[in-house]
Amino acid sequence: MKPELVKVGMVGLGLAATSHFKGYASHPHAEVVAVCELDKARAERFAAAHGIADTYTCYEEMLETAEINTVDIATPTFLHAPMTLQAADAGKHIHCEKPFCRYVGEGFEACEAARRNGCKLVVGETYVFLSSHIKARELIEFGEIGRPLQIRQRHGAWLARKRASAGAIPPDRSWRVDGEKSGGGDYPWIFDHAVHFFATAEYLMPNAKVSEVYAVTGTCGAGSTKRGAAHDPYTTPEVDIPIITWKYDDTDCQGVWMRAERLNGKYDYMRGFSTTIIGESGMIEVLGEGGDNLLWDGQQQHLVLRREGKETCGFRFDEGGDDVWQSDICYYSRGHINQVHHLIDCIRQNTQPRYTGEDGVHAVQCTLATIRSARDARPVRIGEIEPEYTAYQ
Repeated sequence: MKPELVKVGMVGLGLAATSHFKGYASHPHAEVVAVCELDKARAERFAAAHGIADTYTCYEEMLETAEINTVDIATPTFLHAPMTLQAADAGKHIHCEKPFCRYVGEGFEACEAARRNGCKLVVGETYVFLSSHIKARELIEFGEIGRPLQIRQRHGAWLARKRASAGAIPPDRSWRVDGEKSGGGDYPWIFDHAVHFFATAEYLMPNAKVSEVYAVTGTCGAGSTKRGAAHDPYTTPEVDIPIITWKYDDTDCQGVWMRAERLNGKYDYMRGFSTTIIGESGMIEVLGEGGDNLLWDGQQQHLVLRREGKETCGFRFDEGGDDVWQSDICYYSRGHINQVHHLIDCIRQNTQPRYTGEDGVHAVQCTLATIRSARDARPVRIGEIEPEYTAYQ
């Protein structure tokens, strides 16, 4: 029986929390009734700012006593799968931030708990909920470029707005560079972000799965210490992964991701994330998170459709700009709002989520294959990543 109201308890009040809250607050059939955060004062400030009744510092207590049927998990990565499992065993529907897990086994255990208890589980893979990417997928499904055969992804600098309007950043984000807590071992940045890249690689190559990856490694220039996004604790690593290539199970298809930004001491005039999809009879260029400088006909575009023998078309998705980045592409918060609304609709309509726990596990498996490839200096098939394999041991 569908609930009349999706009543939510949020755990973890970091950067993404405000974007998530906007999703629930803007849906007519949802309400955030509780928040949980180890920092009691932070929880009370967030609750007061957003009119939320109950605050907790203990997750288990919130699950047991709060009048909720849904949990939103935006905690550090090492807590994602364990908290999902606890929520599912408590009979709650779940929206969980990415990366969904640190290794395949813990991810599948959480997925099984959700299935066993009849809970909806959406992994917050915002790249498949961005308006620009959704439009690209729509054009592909309409056959506008023929059969898609190649994906080319670029990663330039994410430039922060001087006055970001997203949530306050926690004072301690050291877990993001901790090999075990982040899940990434010597490659915490790649583990945190590559799940996005593989999700996009499959979303924009319908009916094909990444089957093998090869990571190209390089050393960063000695000397000055460089930083990536202003809100992250990353600094220049000794060993970088500037290029990832991959094959799909459809052997006609392949992909590549290339990174040139401040953190690895390189420059690309294309800012943020962008993707080119090459088809038999056309191509799509589309901006993603933090994207900027996609030009056509002298104007900034968010998506450009080029077809053999047809007129080139430009598209814009003016959604108020981003809350964090200097970009018209609204990752924070419209992308997060889209995925939260999707979860609510799946709960109320009892439909299958677009991006499931199993999808989140698969993206982590691809990312772990990338890290193994970097370590072993060889191509790695996704199936080589065993359930208990981790990047931090």
